[in-house]
Amino acid sequence: MMILRKVNMEDWPLLLEWRNDIETRNNSHHPEPVAEEDHKRWLNTVLNNPNRHLYIAVDDNEPVGTVRADFEPHTQTYELSWTISPQFRGKGVGKKMVGLLVALLATGAKVRAEVKKGNIASAKIAESAGLSFQKEENNILHYSNYME
Repeated sequence: MMILRKVNMEDWPLLLEWRNDIETRNNSHHPEPVAEEDHKRWLNTVLNNPNRHLYIAVDDNEPVGTVRADFEPHTQTYELSWTISPQFRGKGVGKKMVGLLVALLATGAKVRAEVKKGNIASAKIAESAGLSFQKEENNILHYSNYME
């Protein structure tokens, strides 16, 4: 059974490993590798921001990925992002973990996600979470559960 647990500072090595994975980087808005100190600084900032919700998905006591919901107060919208552990890709865990994250958000919450064009797996994950394709801009596919 999959659960989401809040990330803590001790999770930085695992999150950095997943972030610097070549496939993750290729599908990221920022594909360059992240240095350890930069990652620790970023994680500390995330953990101290009440509008950012970062979780590790754990399935049968095994960390399988990470999901994040960033709340944007001015638009009252959550932007989702996710990374799947390389050894668990293609096994359906992305759909499960993003589905669990959406279920944690307030009922009727406005939710959006940006997916790099060509990232078919993440596009399917967004759609499975109830998000619909809205538009493409600069090779980024925009998905949401509301009309933009």
